[in-house]
Amino acid sequence: MPTKDFEQTIPFRQVPGPFGPRWIPLVEVGVIGPDGRPVNLSLLFDTGADVTTLRADLCYLLGAQTWDEGELVETGTAGGTADTYRYMGRLVVFGRVIECPIHLAQLPPNPLVSGLLGREVVFDRFGFGFWESAHELYVTMNP
Repeated sequence: MPTKDFEQTIPFRQVPGPFGPRWIPLVEVGVIGPDGRPVNLSLLFDTGADVTTLRADLCYLLGAQTWDEGELVETGTAGGTADTYRYMGRLVVFGRVIECPIHLAQLPPNPLVSGLLGREVVFDRFGFGFWESAHELYVTMNP
Protein backbone atom coordinates (compact mmCIF):
# COMPACT_ATOMS: atom_id res chain seq x y z
CA MET A 1 0.00 0.00 0.00
CA PRO A 2 1.46 3.40 -0.94
CA THR A 3 2.13 5.87 1.80
CA LYS A 4 0.78 9.37 1.73
CA ASP A 5 3.85 11.42 2.61
CA PHE A 6 4.02 15.11 1.72
CA GLU A 7 7.21 16.99 0.85
CA GLN A 8 5.81 20.51 1.17
CA THR A 9 3.64 22.25 3.71
CA ILE A 10 2.07 25.52 2.64
CA PRO A 11 0.54 27.60 5.42
CA PHE A 12 -2.78 29.29 4.74
CA ARG A 13 -2.77 33.08 4.83
CA GLN A 14 -4.94 35.10 7.13
CA VAL A 15 -6.95 37.71 5.25
CA PRO A 16 -9.59 40.20 6.32
CA GLY A 17 -13.19 39.17 5.79
CA PRO A 18 -16.59 40.80 6.25
CA PHE A 19 -17.08 38.94 9.55
CA GLY A 20 -13.49 39.07 10.76
CA PRO A 21 -10.25 37.46 9.63
CA ARG A 22 -10.30 34.14 7.80
CA TRP A 23 -7.67 31.70 6.57
CA ILE A 24 -7.29 30.83 2.87
CA PRO A 25 -4.89 28.58 0.94
CA LEU A 26 -2.87 30.89 -1.30
CA VAL A 27 -0.26 29.35 -3.59
CA GLU A 28 2.57 31.22 -5.30
CA VAL A 29 2.50 30.34 -9.00
CA GLY A 30 4.76 31.62 -11.75
CA VAL A 31 3.11 32.43 -15.07
CA ILE A 32 5.73 32.17 -17.79
CA GLY A 33 5.22 35.18 -20.00
CA PRO A 34 6.06 35.67 -23.68
CA ASP A 35 9.62 36.68 -22.73
CA GLY A 36 10.17 33.28 -21.06
CA ARG A 37 10.41 34.66 -17.53
CA PRO A 38 7.89 33.76 -14.84
CA VAL A 39 5.80 36.42 -13.12
CA ASN A 40 4.82 35.26 -9.65
CA LEU A 41 1.18 35.55 -8.63
CA SER A 42 -0.81 34.48 -5.58
CA LEU A 43 -3.62 32.14 -6.60
CA LEU A 44 -6.32 30.67 -4.42
CA PHE A 45 -5.96 26.87 -4.27
CA ASP A 46 -9.49 25.98 -5.34
CA THR A 47 -10.58 22.33 -5.51
CA GLY A 48 -13.91 23.53 -6.92
CA ALA A 49 -12.34 25.31 -9.90
CA ASP A 50 -12.14 23.15 -13.02
CA VAL A 51 -9.56 25.38 -14.71
CA THR A 52 -6.89 27.80 -13.53
CA THR A 53 -8.38 31.26 -13.95
CA LEU A 54 -6.64 34.63 -13.91
CA ARG A 55 -7.96 38.19 -13.85
CA ALA A 56 -8.60 39.63 -17.30
CA ASP A 57 -6.05 42.43 -16.80
CA LEU A 58 -3.26 39.81 -16.72
CA CYS A 59 -3.82 38.97 -20.42
CA TYR A 60 -0.34 40.25 -21.30
CA LEU A 61 1.16 37.29 -19.39
CA LEU A 62 -0.41 35.00 -21.99
CA GLY A 63 0.80 37.10 -24.93
CA ALA A 64 -2.57 38.77 -25.56
CA GLN A 65 -3.21 42.47 -26.01
CA THR A 66 -6.79 42.18 -24.75
CA TRP A 67 -8.36 39.57 -22.51
CA ASP A 68 -10.88 38.39 -25.10
CA GLU A 69 -8.48 37.19 -27.82
CA GLY A 70 -8.68 33.55 -26.70
CA GLU A 71 -11.37 30.92 -27.26
CA LEU A 72 -14.70 32.01 -25.76
CA VAL A 73 -16.01 29.44 -23.24
CA GLU A 74 -18.87 29.54 -20.77
CA THR A 75 -17.60 28.60 -17.32
CA GLY A 76 -19.53 27.54 -14.25
CA THR A 77 -18.96 29.68 -11.19
CA ALA A 78 -20.29 29.75 -7.65
CA GLY A 79 -22.77 32.40 -8.78
CA GLY A 80 -23.87 30.80 -12.07
CA THR A 81 -22.03 30.97 -15.39
CA ALA A 82 -19.65 33.50 -16.87
CA ASP A 83 -17.96 34.07 -20.21
CA THR A 84 -14.23 33.43 -20.02
CA TYR A 85 -11.50 33.16 -22.63
CA ARG A 86 -9.34 30.06 -22.84
CA TYR A 87 -5.61 30.11 -23.52
CA MET A 88 -2.80 27.59 -23.16
CA GLY A 89 -0.01 28.74 -20.91
CA ARG A 90 2.92 27.58 -18.86
CA LEU A 91 2.93 27.75 -15.09
CA VAL A 92 5.58 27.07 -12.49
CA VAL A 93 3.68 25.24 -9.76
CA PHE A 94 5.52 23.83 -6.71
CA GLY A 95 8.76 23.96 -8.71
CA ARG A 96 7.43 22.15 -11.82
CA VAL A 97 6.72 23.72 -15.20
CA ILE A 98 3.29 22.67 -16.42
CA GLU A 99 1.57 23.51 -19.69
CA CYS A 100 -2.14 23.81 -19.04
CA PRO A 101 -5.30 25.68 -19.98
CA ILE A 102 -5.77 29.07 -18.37
CA HIS A 103 -8.99 31.04 -18.47
CA LEU A 104 -9.16 34.82 -18.26
CA ALA A 105 -12.22 36.21 -16.53
CA GLN A 106 -13.59 39.50 -15.27
CA LEU A 107 -12.74 38.88 -11.60
CA PRO A 108 -13.11 41.56 -8.94
CA PRO A 109 -9.86 43.34 -8.12
CA ASN A 110 -8.14 41.89 -5.07
CA PRO A 111 -4.66 42.94 -3.93
CA LEU A 112 -4.03 39.49 -2.38
CA VAL A 113 -5.34 37.11 -5.07
CA SER A 114 -4.76 37.17 -8.84
CA GLY A 115 -7.00 34.20 -9.63
CA LEU A 116 -7.71 30.55 -8.92
CA LEU A 117 -5.46 27.52 -9.23
CA GLY A 118 -7.82 24.97 -10.78
CA ARG A 119 -7.78 21.22 -11.26
CA GLU A 120 -7.38 20.61 -15.02
CA VAL A 121 -3.88 19.24 -15.69
CA VAL A 122 -2.39 20.79 -12.52
CA PHE A 123 -4.00 18.50 -9.95
CA ASP A 124 -2.96 15.37 -11.90
CA ARG A 125 0.71 16.20 -11.31
CA PHE A 126 0.65 16.33 -7.51
CA GLY A 127 -0.97 14.82 -4.45
CA PHE A 128 -2.70 17.13 -1.99
CA GLY A 129 -4.00 17.06 1.53
CA PHE A 130 -5.03 19.76 3.95
CA TRP A 131 -5.71 20.22 7.59
CA GLU A 132 -8.26 22.99 7.95
CA SER A 133 -7.82 23.58 11.70
CA ALA A 134 -4.02 23.75 11.29
CA HIS A 135 -4.44 26.10 8.29
CA GLU A 136 -2.06 24.05 6.17
CA LEU A 137 -2.01 22.62 2.64
CA TYR A 138 0.21 19.57 2.04
CA VAL A 139 1.78 18.73 -1.33
CA THR A 140 3.58 15.68 -2.67
CA MET A 141 5.42 15.60 -5.95
CA ASN A 142 4.74 11.84 -6.21
CA PRO A 143 1.00 11.26 -6.10
